[in-house]
Amino acid sequence: MASFKVSEDDVKNFLTLPRMDDQEGIMFAYAAPEDVLKKLLPKPLKLVAPVVCGYTVQMGKPSFGGSYMEAVLYVLANYDDKMIGAYPFNLMLHGPGAEEGVIAGREGAGIPKKLADKFEIRRNDNSATAKVYRHGVKLMDISWEKGDYNDPDLAHQVFDAQAVLNSQAETNSFFYTWDMDQVEDGSNVFSNVKLVATQSTTVTDSFEAGKLNIELNSSADDPFGELKVLKPLGAAWYHVDTSVMHNTLKLADVDSKKTMPYLITGRYDRSMINPKANTFII
Repeated sequence: MASFKVSEDDVKNFLTLPRMDDQEGIMFAYAAPEDVLKKLLPKPLKLVAPVVCGYTVQMGKPSFGGSYMEAVLYVLANYDDKMIGAYPFNLMLHGPGAEEGVIAGREGAGIPKKLADKFEIRRNDNSATAKVYRHGVKLMDISWEKGDYNDPDLAHQVFDAQAVLNSQAETNSFFYTWDMDQVEDGSNVFSNVKLVATQSTTVTDSFEAGKLNIELNSSADDPFGELKVLKPLGAAWYHVDTSVMHNTLKLADVDSKKTMPYLITGRYDRSMINPKANTFII
């Protein structure tokens, strides 16, 4: 029975060691304009390569709620020549456990997550498709066909480490966290902005390489089309047996005024910026 007051054990166990087990879907990579990616990557992170990576998956057994579907677009970034990890621009979630997934990620770890309006993943023999919709726009339209990569040389550089089966892989992801407070004039100010890295251990048990076809579009709140596709590199249909986020490292304090402009859009819509957009007539 739920109560508005929980036990000390419930507080202690809240979102402990979040797991995203039984993931299945399409991972992909494509070449994108280097100048655009550098412009969209906040300091002190540095772009590793002008390549956008991503996935569209069914999260079958998350530890913090029901199953849901998730899509992401990210780049590989370098922090201070000490660590390389994924920097995501946005993750879209849909399905029974999507609300918990957004809360666990966005409020729990600073991950730029939103709720999609519609999301579908379909596989038929040696091909698969994935589509993500929001605000009446098809933001992502992806297809995979089993076989050779579009660009084998570059695709192997991107995917080979992830294609190792039944072995624990350690990965890093970069996010930013912050505090927000309302001041006397009614405005909100951001403070205590930090770059953090979450560390995860993942075991992949299935990986089928193939060709990628991808189309990205933008809604008024979701500029996916800004991450222009220059050339598809490849894709894979894969399955993750287990994935656990086990540690978060605080890497650096950053300037809030310089950093916050990079962080709003991936997490929130423009209605939260423009008061006129939230005027209702009752």
